[in-house]
Amino acid sequence: MAKRLTLADVAQCLGVSKTLVSLVINNKADAHGISLETQMRVNEKIRELNYQPNVLAQGFRTGKTKTIGLIVSDISNIFYAKIARHLEDYAWSKGYSVVICSSDENPAKEKEQIKLLLNRKVDGLIISSSLETKDTFDQLIDSGFPHVLIDRTFQDSKSPSVTVNNHEGGRLAASHLLAQGYHSFAIICISPNHLSTISDRSSGFTAALAEAGIRIPENMNIKVLFNNAENQIQVKLAELFQNKELPQAIFTLNNNLTTASLKQLHLLGIRVPEDVALIGFDDLNYFGFIKPSVSVIEQPIESLSKHAFNLLYRQIQKEIIENQECKIVLPVKLIIRESSAIAT
Repeated sequence: MAKRLTLADVAQCLGVSKTLVSLVINNKADAHGISLETQMRVNEKIRELNYQPNVLAQGFRTGKTKTIGLIVSDISNIFYAKIARHLEDYAWSKGYSVVICSSDENPAKEKEQIKLLLNRKVDGLIISSSLETKDTFDQLIDSGFPHVLIDRTFQDSKSPSVTVNNHEGGRLAASHLLAQGYHSFAIICISPNHLSTISDRSSGFTAALAEAGIRIPENMNIKVLFNNAENQIQVKLAELFQNKELPQAIFTLNNNLTTASLKQLHLLGIRVPEDVALIGFDDLNYFGFIKPSVSVIEQPIESLSKHAFNLLYRQIQKEIIENQECKIVLPVKLIIRESSAIAT
């Protein structure tokens, strides 16, 4: 087996010190007065020799592994996949890589994943949490470990977070449907409903209806399990259809629920929007061109990801972050399409 090329080997080839080569590799040459000509010589020799830094050893020396951890409920969900894609780009631009985990909305699994990533010495964490309480993140705060809550947060949490205005999104959906003349509604959401996204979207929707004097019956507040959502939506919609209890409009609280509901309505022969209107939270590319196209509350995924990475990176760099910068809430947007057309 060929001997691994070391920093000392590069330095010897150039006739300079290991320290000088290290400063160039770690982008600290300017701060230490190393000339541009010398930096170019070092970088050229690194390329010529195909030198690859030992990241593990580098991590032991500097206390940084140049990796961050991302935990989401389900990386196959396009919403989270897009977040991961953007985070990878932002991380790469700063010399970092991303380790991605899916918690499957399982709090015990999420806690184990946090431990795993901490044991791997990641430099920071970005988490869309499924936990019921903020205790785990309070411990990270107390230890000074860099982390950001993305998409979901906790009441009175001290952790830096980047979320969207889910409550306002729920209100926008309800106000739009009311303006179209609908007056009976159902909500389809994921259980457990302690998740801030679910509770805030639901409360915004019901609050706007309450102001119009409308209450959603208990049997129209449909909760389905994360790992069996499509089957449970099928059963519930079939039951409402057979009992002639279909609402005039349905609000689904994430893109997977929207897709599953649209599919089951089609299989039952229920026309959208002629028989039932539909509006979802989260947009997908195909929602804009399928028939009928689907009305949604759109989240600014790229901005969400960018703010989350910047907040984490500033912590890793030990920057002072003011309190007002730690809680970022981004606006959402109502996109009206065919699925919530004016009732006839």
